[in-house]
Amino acid sequence: MKNEIKLRFISNSELGIPTQTKIAVDDRRAYYIIKNIKSRIIMKDGKKILEIAKKIKTQKKTDVFLATTAPICSKTREHLKENKIETIFDYTVS
Repeated sequence: MKNEIKLRFISNSELGIPTQTKIAVDDRRAYYIIKNIKSRIIMKDGKKILEIAKKIKTQKKTDVFLATTAPICSKTREHLKENKIETIFDYTVS
């Protein structure tokens, strides 16, 4: 197993993001959008993730990642990568 990234939840209200979206940060203050769903993440989800990431980037001027356990459509993965949103699968949230 790779090094697991330790995250902690933060309040969405400080970022103006809807409460159904879970946001976490790590030790180096990078932000993570937590998306744990049973089905595949498709382009429709990817566009929503990108909107949230842009909102975080404009407010906090930091890196934004997608943390998920769900499989991601290959086109969606490329779309997020082109927009500098990396995906992680190995993490814990406290």
